[in-house]
Amino acid sequence: MDHKLQSNLNSFPILLLMCLGIFICLLDTTIMNIALPAIQNDLNTTLETSSWMLNTYTMTIAVLSIPMGRLAEIYGKMKFFILGLIIFACGSAFCGLSDNGEMLIFARFCQSLGAAILVPVATIIGVESLPLKKRHISLSLLGATQGLSTALGPSIGGLIAQNLGWNWVFFVNIPICIVALVIAFIILPFKLEKRVKAKIDWAGLILAAIGIFNLNLVLIKGNTWGWTSFTSLCCFFIFIVSLIMFIIVERKIKDPMVDLNLFKDRLYVGATLAVSSAYLFLVGVMVLLPQFLTSFQDKTEIQAALLITPISATIFIVVNFVGFLVKKIGYVIPIMIGYIIVAASYFQLEHLNTASTVSEIIIIGVTLGIGFSFIISSATMASVSSFEGEMLTSSQSVFTMLRQIGVVLAVAIFVSSITHEVDSKKQNVISYAKEQTSNIDVSPEKRLEILKSTEKKIDTDSTFSNVIEAPTVSASERQDLIDKNVKDTLSQYPAAEQEKIKEQITNQVTNQVNQDILKVNKEIKIYTENVTSYTRKEFSSVFSIVFGHALPFIFIGLLISILYRKSKKSKVIKNKEVTALGE
Repeated sequence: MDHKLQSNLNSFPILLLMCLGIFICLLDTTIMNIALPAIQNDLNTTLETSSWMLNTYTMTIAVLSIPMGRLAEIYGKMKFFILGLIIFACGSAFCGLSDNGEMLIFARFCQSLGAAILVPVATIIGVESLPLKKRHISLSLLGATQGLSTALGPSIGGLIAQNLGWNWVFFVNIPICIVALVIAFIILPFKLEKRVKAKIDWAGLILAAIGIFNLNLVLIKGNTWGWTSFTSLCCFFIFIVSLIMFIIVERKIKDPMVDLNLFKDRLYVGATLAVSSAYLFLVGVMVLLPQFLTSFQDKTEIQAALLITPISATIFIVVNFVGFLVKKIGYVIPIMIGYIIVAASYFQLEHLNTASTVSEIIIIGVTLGIGFSFIISSATMASVSSFEGEMLTSSQSVFTMLRQIGVVLAVAIFVSSITHEVDSKKQNVISYAKEQTSNIDVSPEKRLEILKSTEKKIDTDSTFSNVIEAPTVSASERQDLIDKNVKDTLSQYPAAEQEKIKEQITNQVTNQVNQDILKVNKEIKIYTENVTSYTRKEFSSVFSIVFGHALPFIFIGLLISILYRKSKKSKVIKNKEVTALGE
């Protein structure tokens, strides 16, 4: 990049503009989460359709971030930034105007197409907006924006949906995009922008899109299909074949979609793994903790969203401090500190229960936010420490793609783990219920009916409410008992006397049956209370078990982070030229 262009790009306002572009895009990865029930009710959509409203956005960014980053290099990153804002704004408008689930899914795809352009392009322009010596500032702000937007999504979405309606979750993007467009036309030096003279790698583009699409698809649907089902195995097979063919094509082609020399840089590989894992552990909490709070602590959706807001607030504060720390002591120690602190938060989550207080929830959020900040800030800076020019663009496109896969992977892993643990707990609950039915003084047929009613409730309820409502003795059953007992009692008397004493016997039997039914219904009530309490205890423990299972993987990340160390002589790779730089 020539000095004239560099001087025009050395602008803090440009950096802030790029942060704004990234913020609105990544905010929309999670902004729908709290508003989804309202959207489902308003549009009358199925659970399957609703899941695609969420997944289409994340999947498209993962699939198209690499091709869009490369096209931006060829045709102009600043022009693509403008194009991304326009597409994102139009997609947001279509989302807000949608009147059925299918239209909203298509509108989300249009919106995510703009995001797939904006996220990698804005990252590159943002990194280049300040000189190399001040790059830690741009990287700190970009890293803070990425983590903050993802964490803030549920809270902002919940507040907007509650006060303005779910449509405004999307409409709010339009004025922001308009302001960003106006500022972009004023401050971006379009005429001085340099473009890469290269042909489009269509083979690489298609192979990358096919492979990443199938990987994301099986991560999203694998739990529904079954991870070893024919469909899931086909997706895995297509992904592996596409990946192998992509590597072969990229090694031979003159102008590759992704320069594979990226992966010769140990620091870059480590950084991408660290960011993917950091988002995995962050999103896992963002997905499961609100569900725990609403299901087992009787919080509203808004209260749950506000209780996880400390995560985003902490990220916003801490991530900038970490950027300056990294400049002083390097990447390895902050990343290791980050993993240790994230492990501490998951240790607290492992002990999460229905009696956990608001202050304990806030402490968990703050701890997680600090740990995530240390990892994301350090890894983001490490990911660009060795690259400039084309290599920088390529590195950040891949970086964006892997980060989004980390988000999708988090949902797949944690939801699958919850499902597995719930299935195990269901068997415990049914066994407990079977034991409890022995305390109810009813016929074997009635006892079986109560047990089957409990099993049906446990099997079909996916909301974790699980308030067991066992059937009490009905009016028809009561009358049948009276009639049978009256008949049995009268049969003990001579036929000539039966008509005379029938009314007296009926009254006696009715009183006795009423007393027996009162006793039985009381026993059934005790049964429902016991089974409901046991069910809530068992199912609430599922969340702490899943968080506990994640702990070993956090420590694996901690051990691997030792390999992220920077050599004494780093190299800044610009296109295919290598320039040695002292630290």
